[in-house]
Amino acid sequence: MESISGAVVVIDVFRASNTIISLLAAGAKEIVLLADLERARALKREEPSRPLLGERGGVTPDDFDGGNAPSKASSLVAPGDAPILTTSAGTQAIARLTSAEVVLFGSFANASAVAACLRDLATSVVTMLPMGLEARTRAVEDDEAAVWITGLLEGRSQDFEPVRARLLDCGGARRLRRLGQNDDLRVCTALDTIDIVPIVRPGSPPRAVALQR
Repeated sequence: MESISGAVVVIDVFRASNTIISLLAAGAKEIVLLADLERARALKREEPSRPLLGERGGVTPDDFDGGNAPSKASSLVAPGDAPILTTSAGTQAIARLTSAEVVLFGSFANASAVAACLRDLATSVVTMLPMGLEARTRAVEDDEAAVWITGLLEGRSQDFEPVRARLLDCGGARRLRRLGQNDDLRVCTALDTIDIVPIVRPGSPPRAVALQR
């Protein structure tokens, strides 16, 4: 992963991509992205004004301010906030993408906006990076989003309804339902609802901000 160059689109449909998109849409000025739970907790102790958000195994840790929940984004942050986010998959890859020219977060919610940004960037190499379940096992929803965004870049005719049917019937969707996260499932399976593309700014720790086009 460290050797991936060009533009990289990190895809974690259920749910980190959508949480990041939704937090920025709710007015967050930046989102600190951390892989390690204890590092996230330490940063919260150093900067207690930052909302501490995230999950492990789909569940919010007891001492966190909120979860990895795109449907609740507007209640998790106020305009100008700079939350900390740590998740099982979506935030895990960021620190390792050291050779990438640019790193974006994509999902169905911002698919057309991501495709438009990639065209504007005119980079010769674009890599879709579906994160999968806990960054270990392939996930239908992430693979489908990678195919969808690639189709937009290639100008293919696409029908979202069959795709959405597969999303709602996949293992990830069943997992969200078991966890009572039906509102998140609804947000994550909607197409082109938010015209925001998160871009990762390198640093220690890295941060996601809204890409200015």
